[in-house]
Amino acid sequence: MKAPFVIMAILSQMLPRAVPNELERDKKIDLALYYYYSGKTLEAKGEAEKLKAAFPNDPFFHELMAEILWQELSKVLPAKPIAESVDNETVRNNTSAQYLVERFKEEIFSGLVLTQESLNQNPNDTKSLFLRAILKIRYAGFMAKFESGLKSYSESDRETAEGLQLIQKSIELDRSLCSAKYFFALSKYILNKTAAEAFYKKWAIAWKSRVYELLGRNFNQEDVFRWLDESMACSSGYYYAKDIEIDRMLLYQNILVKQSGRMDEKALPILEELNQRFPDNKEVRDNLFLVRLHLRNRSQGSRR
Repeated sequence: MKAPFVIMAILSQMLPRAVPNELERDKKIDLALYYYYSGKTLEAKGEAEKLKAAFPNDPFFHELMAEILWQELSKVLPAKPIAESVDNETVRNNTSAQYLVERFKEEIFSGLVLTQESLNQNPNDTKSLFLRAILKIRYAGFMAKFESGLKSYSESDRETAEGLQLIQKSIELDRSLCSAKYFFALSKYILNKTAAEAFYKKWAIAWKSRVYELLGRNFNQEDVFRWLDESMACSSGYYYAKDIEIDRMLLYQNILVKQSGRMDEKALPILEELNQRFPDNKEVRDNLFLVRLHLRNRSQGSRR
């Protein structure tokens, strides 16, 4: 008597599943991002896999998976500060890392193929321009961090410059995508930080970097804050920009907190919002504690 039920169960697994509607899709994206920004990489990857299976021709889900794989790779290999790289030999000698590297590249290149196919049909497709830019910049960052060397730095600089140009074009076509301006701020922040480390690095950047040329041929830190402010001034509401709009907030608070307490008032509401959304994010939690401590000490000092 149980056989028909078993057969029905098997057949139900074989039947194609309904594609999630927009509301279901957005809820799944929010869940994947909640896990990702909470540091729960495997859970985030599981949700992203489901989304990619449901929407195989949407480049956003390849970009999302690449972002999550980067986080997983960063956990497998020793963590490094921003703008620093992981030793090439360390990557080559780690089997798990090698697998993740290949998976990361597969997602990036699949996304790039899909965006190019769309742009061949419509060169002004803002979604494809935007996602192609993000994919290129993520790949550029990957090369600089996990494939360090003169050749990779040159390629990373080129990919970053091309990505920034695509972002600028997508913003010109759709002003609501200006949250991606945080990539301009991040790129200049890294350039400025690297240039400050040694004169020869500053000289090399000024002589060879396409990103340096694109961002004004100077090391003005004011540009970083201006682009961050501009990125925070808009929100597109597009599902494929959800991660970017969170990323900009994380970079914003991180850079503000590094200003020796001078921008604590500005950082506080951003940190409070992020902490409410991602209470398990240790960086946000630590920065919020630090900012509140600074502000409390300052308030007590002013009363004396």
